[in-house]
Amino acid sequence: MDQTADRKQKENAGKQNRQSFLKGALYLSLAAVIVKILSAVYKVPYQNITGDVGFYVYQQVYPFYGIALVLATYGFPVIISKLVADEWEKRGAEGVKGLLIVSLTVVACINLVLGLLLYSSAPALAGWIGDDQLAWPLRAMAAPFLIMPFVSVLRGYYQGMQWMTPSAVSQVVEQSVRVAAILLLSTWAMQHYGPYEAGVAAALGSFFGAVAALFVLTAMSEKRGLSNKRAVVQWRKHTKAIAAGGFFVCISAMSLVLMQLIDALTMVRLLGHGGIDGEMIPVLKGIYDRGWPMVQMGTVITTSFSLSLVPLVAKAAYYNDEMKMRLYAVRSLKIGTIFGGASAAGLAVIMPSLNPMLFTDREGELALQILSMTVFPASVFLTAAAVLHGVGKGRILLIAVFTGMIVKGVLNVILVPFLDITGAAAAALISYLAVAIIVLVYLTKAGLLRIEKKTVTKGWVLAAALLITTAAAWQFVWLEGVDTRTGFAFTALSSSVIGGTAFLIAAVKLNLFRNEEWKDIPKLSSIISKLERKKGAD
Repeated sequence: MDQTADRKQKENAGKQNRQSFLKGALYLSLAAVIVKILSAVYKVPYQNITGDVGFYVYQQVYPFYGIALVLATYGFPVIISKLVADEWEKRGAEGVKGLLIVSLTVVACINLVLGLLLYSSAPALAGWIGDDQLAWPLRAMAAPFLIMPFVSVLRGYYQGMQWMTPSAVSQVVEQSVRVAAILLLSTWAMQHYGPYEAGVAAALGSFFGAVAALFVLTAMSEKRGLSNKRAVVQWRKHTKAIAAGGFFVCISAMSLVLMQLIDALTMVRLLGHGGIDGEMIPVLKGIYDRGWPMVQMGTVITTSFSLSLVPLVAKAAYYNDEMKMRLYAVRSLKIGTIFGGASAAGLAVIMPSLNPMLFTDREGELALQILSMTVFPASVFLTAAAVLHGVGKGRILLIAVFTGMIVKGVLNVILVPFLDITGAAAAALISYLAVAIIVLVYLTKAGLLRIEKKTVTKGWVLAAALLITTAAAWQFVWLEGVDTRTGFAFTALSSSVIGGTAFLIAAVKLNLFRNEEWKDIPKLSSIISKLERKKGAD
């Protein structure tokens, strides 16, 4: 009788733990989406506050912080969490304590080296870029590197102990404090100094965000009795796993930042070689940089649909179920491709009204339209990258991303002197197409991808054409004579709704997805079921 009661108690406890873990995982996923949205959206008011020159300054130094942020959010915590779970299972608190000692030492050394390198080389780096005034904004951006090691290790520890809430809360708090501090401090800097000082203020805002994250993580501390335990330290094994794994795990998430880094390092001098006046270079680069928040937002929205199936891919891979693994991988990539293409086309079409809605004028329209098309290959790549990680075949991503960086750098050198920011936008689009093709070819060879029937491809093209036609026609009618941001906002938003609705209707009528595939797309299944009923009635 007692054994039966004990067994039931253990089963209930296990069930509660699984429910708690799933709830925490949901919080973590939701936090990741919120963070991505905030990190894209705040750049619009920042540009409005500091102007194109101020936005140029920020975008010149942001990629260096972006690398640290991705490592602290996705890279080191993921690999440390896996190691923590493994050590807790094998050696208990003693193993976890030893791992934390190694983790903090390794991550602190990496961040300290990167931070000191950025601070000490800032004048030389600014000279290489072609703008000596960037030295202090670059130096200020080294400050967050001092806090990131503690944030990374604590997040990894909590996630490894299957307590996701502290990590999720810290991410949202960090980004919220960071955004608020950046906007407040940059406003003050523009009132008293200028755009370069606003860049320094933005860097300090990032530092305050990291401090806020550390405060949340320490306030929610749960040590599981580690302080009273002897540490079992495995320096060689864990150092190699953390140092290599941290970068490897997040290389796909870092791809957008790395492309912006190539632009930051090359475009100023290349625009000068193209004959652009020195005072106009920051303005032109700032106009070009308007496109990256749009690309980021487009990929966040698209991948929120396509990545919903990746856990099922990983589960099938765990149980060696090749049929289901292939099924869900194909569905994920199909969703990412179809909606990524639609988002890219929609952004390009509504750019004449979206650009002044967000940034007050229509400067750089063609370049921004080309850059916005990057959403398509970027969405395909990020979906494919998640699938590859899910099946444990992510090593190809390193090759793909670095190939893309080389293509981007070479094409910048060739195109920017002749086509200025339009050339840079074309280079970004082509480089991401190269990255996407590499991973798709690899997936095909691995047996995880099949080419859809011609009818589906033709239907997708027709649906995209309908989206472009309806959105463009609506925008043409309403854009005439508009000269206020309110008018531009109405035109942009209504055009996107009209075009999006036309695309969804066409997708249903042309059978781009089967019924079971529609059900796999979050938030759209209920809308599609209504359209299907209308289709049946017709």
